[in-house]
Amino acid sequence: MILGANRLRFDAIADALEHRRPLVVALLCIVWLLPGLVGHQPWKPDEAYVLGVVHQMLLSGDFVVPGLAGEPFLRHPPFYYAAAALAGKLFTPFLELHDAVRLVNIVFGAATLTLVGSTVRLLHGAGRGWLGPLLLVGCVGILQPAHQLSPDNALLTAFALGTFGLALVPTRAWIGGLAVGTGIGLAFLSRGLLGAIGLTVTALLLPALCRPYRTPGSARALVAALLAAAPWLIVWPVLMYMRDPRLLHEWISIHEFGRYRFDLPGAGHGTFAYYLKVLPWFAWPVFPFALLALWTGRRELRDRAALAVPAILLVAMLLLLSTSHDKREVFALPLLVPLTVLAAGVIPELRRGALNAFFWFGIAFFLFLLPVIWFYWVAVEFGVPTRLANHMARMEPGYVPSVSVWTMLFAAALTAGWLVALFNIRRSNERPFLAWSIGATAFWGVLTSLMLGFIDNAKSYRTMEQSLAAALPAERRCVTSLALGESQRGLLHYYMDLTTQRIENGIRADRCDYLLVEGSRTYGLMQAPWKLVWEGHRAGDNRERFRLYHLEPEMEYAPWP
Repeated sequence: MILGANRLRFDAIADALEHRRPLVVALLCIVWLLPGLVGHQPWKPDEAYVLGVVHQMLLSGDFVVPGLAGEPFLRHPPFYYAAAALAGKLFTPFLELHDAVRLVNIVFGAATLTLVGSTVRLLHGAGRGWLGPLLLVGCVGILQPAHQLSPDNALLTAFALGTFGLALVPTRAWIGGLAVGTGIGLAFLSRGLLGAIGLTVTALLLPALCRPYRTPGSARALVAALLAAAPWLIVWPVLMYMRDPRLLHEWISIHEFGRYRFDLPGAGHGTFAYYLKVLPWFAWPVFPFALLALWTGRRELRDRAALAVPAILLVAMLLLLSTSHDKREVFALPLLVPLTVLAAGVIPELRRGALNAFFWFGIAFFLFLLPVIWFYWVAVEFGVPTRLANHMARMEPGYVPSVSVWTMLFAAALTAGWLVALFNIRRSNERPFLAWSIGATAFWGVLTSLMLGFIDNAKSYRTMEQSLAAALPAERRCVTSLALGESQRGLLHYYMDLTTQRIENGIRADRCDYLLVEGSRTYGLMQAPWKLVWEGHRAGDNRERFRLYHLEPEMEYAPWP
């Protein structure tokens, strides 16, 4: 027993945590969703280019062909960008555009959590639905992407909707089929064919592999899914084809089937086992319990929809992701849906010893992390202890300490709330997961409350681009660019209304009187007739270097090799 623990025990709190768990989890999800959405600049890599696409969409009014800095940008279909643009329209009277568009994640996050809870309730029983969102908010990998601009948030919602529809098919075939088809369509418009194929393959395999789906209702559900998915799958490609057939060809050949072509530039990143290596921490803590559910129920897969639906979806999507050469941790987000559903079903069967070990691990983990955040915050904002403060200042030069009483009080309330909750969760199989998710929520809220300004200084380009804007004369013909990344192009357009003429597109460097080069300390150095007029980088970034050159008119230009 921990000394003095009885002083933190309150019967009203303990009763609420035990008897009002759906309400407690709903409040927890709200607290989890909101911190970190506003109050910082767009961060590299995803937020910068996503904001650039949304910004151009709002300027041009073109919701068919996504564009970035004056050029078509077909990495993703337009659904997430359009939704973010709508949020920007609604909230820019009150917030800056980059904060306003980020609020769209509240809608996607709330929908995902609700749908996962509904799926768990359908597959594991009416009293278990709250476990779905509880487990999902505790996953390590979802914390950052769910609070930043990323089309994968829309894909996660689409997967949650499709999984819910699959779980509904045995009892309400038509409605379940419509949900599956809509999920397939939204997955297609969020991330392209990859997500849509994962759900489609699962819907087609279930009648063959799981007995509860071998009914006439399943056939009706497939018809309903086809009808619901068709508009989503057809309308946007047709509109793009009508705009320019070459755009449709580029999207299909490069950005869709190109994921499986290893002859393209940049192909071959990651191994086939990439996601198997990533998932143990990305999907922690649900990953080991989902595997346990599959192992203990391996003989019942053909008879239990609660195992078959998430298992088939997990395997189908894992194979699609693993065989693609385009691999990133954030692409594993859809896998969290089937893993969460699987883990929710095995919790009542877990042994007390394993649960106690996980419970105390969670306490020790966050008991270390939360004080560390407070310790670093004191060093950054107040300069104590001096050695750590000097180290942090060297990491992020240019950061100006700024203490907010309100954020400090919010962080203190979250820390105290986590500590009180620990001593008031009564013994049950769900206790370790409740404690973990409350700890994860407190960690994220405290981190984004206390350290947001410091992190923003590290990840933001705004100061650098303000310096560039001051060095770039208003009277100029135009600016060419070399090796400028998508994030930087998007932010130049957003902050400075600057679109460059890219040498990569066949533009001659001497077409304009200024040249902007992204490189490193040694790469990107130009010779005569180019004169260096500005050099900059993000605060604390020792790798990237941006250089602005002016073309000396009296000297002869040598074409770029």
